[in-house]
Amino acid sequence: MVQVGDADRVVLLDLDDPAHPPRILTGPAAEIWTAVDGRRTLAEVTGVVAEAFDAPVDTVAGDVSAFVASLLEARLVEEVAR
Repeated sequence: MVQVGDADRVVLLDLDDPAHPPRILTGPAAEIWTAVDGRRTLAEVTGVVAEAFDAPVDTVAGDVSAFVASLLEARLVEEVAR
């Protein structure tokens, strides 16, 4: 998977499967993708996103969790043991 773009728009390309269409992430989705760096916990990612949008953590927590779950389901990220 290769990421191109900036903080406002991220395009994900699967170089191992050229038939897989690119995924374009904008807004909160791009912010979440950027925050999921392999070192942060889900709670930390939620905090980063909340801060970026000047929103309470509990307001964004459900959306962040659902989006991360969709990334896991699509195998764009992997869950790691801490």
